[in-house]
Amino acid sequence: MDGEGRPLWRRPAVWAAGALLLSGAGGGAWASGLFSAPACAGAPVRITVAAQPEIAPALSDAASRFNVEKHRVGGRCVHARVRPVAPAAYESGDVDAWVPESSLWLSIARESGDTSVPQFAQSVASTPVVLATTRPVKDELTDADVDISWKLLRKAKAGGIPLDRIAADPSTGMTGTIAMLAVEQVDKDADVAEALRKDGGSTATLAGLVGAERFDRPLAVTTEQAVVAYNETHRPNPVVSLMPDEGTLMLDHPYAVTTRDARRRAAAEAFQAALGTRSARDILQRAGFRTPDGTLAAAYAREYGFPEKAPKSLRLPTRKEIDAALSSWKT
Repeated sequence: MDGEGRPLWRRPAVWAAGALLLSGAGGGAWASGLFSAPACAGAPVRITVAAQPEIAPALSDAASRFNVEKHRVGGRCVHARVRPVAPAAYESGDVDAWVPESSLWLSIARESGDTSVPQFAQSVASTPVVLATTRPVKDELTDADVDISWKLLRKAKAGGIPLDRIAADPSTGMTGTIAMLAVEQVDKDADVAEALRKDGGSTATLAGLVGAERFDRPLAVTTEQAVVAYNETHRPNPVVSLMPDEGTLMLDHPYAVTTRDARRRAAAEAFQAALGTRSARDILQRAGFRTPDGTLAAAYAREYGFPEKAPKSLRLPTRKEIDAALSSWKT
């Protein structure tokens, strides 16, 4: 909440692009038993990282490896703990670093008065915002020669097929905001807010796809990673990711160090560096995330049925466009 009692998402936001963090490849030698880790001096430096719920499990796995490897700051071992926190519920008082889904949230937090949050932060992983539906509906759209476009979110029917369009409220996640911005970029006369004004996050949205009535044709706004995560636990009824022909925007998952304590700051930066290693990148891609530059290892691309290269990018929105999108949803 800001000083006037308003949720963070109600404040204007600006787009800040995540930068690519490059650090040494490898890591995990101690964890695999090849070397003996030297003893640490004194009590460990414990840090807490607040992370977007979708990426928190993968970051927790990376933290477990990091902790075993006994990284040190001033001779003391660093122990990292990752806690899932939805962006709108984030508070900086009890964490040392923050990994929201998008750099947009950094700007929202700063404009709400949280000066511990930096204006820019480096990305640790990315995932494109996409459309998703069930496999039978995808086949119907293909048979009807329907182009996969953001404009479908404005249409009650496409190729004679009725569409039940679903997107998250921008107050709970950035996928809804990005969908609105994307539609407005490809269709200047768009007024998509009314058609998409439904509650629910990406997980609930995808669960609703396969639970729809027999003759419904759902079309949901979600992320590529959410499709991977959903299909891992719903193999008999998978959903399918649809990349719009015009391109998309990415959720860049910036790693923002927020603590003002010098020792814990160094510890948080050590964990950030570890997230750039080959082993950590593999953990994140196994969970369905792309690298910060949007690429995906060939093995995972084949497994998920996604292209290796980063998708074509839409133009990054201006502050005025973001404010207008948020305002139109609330109207």
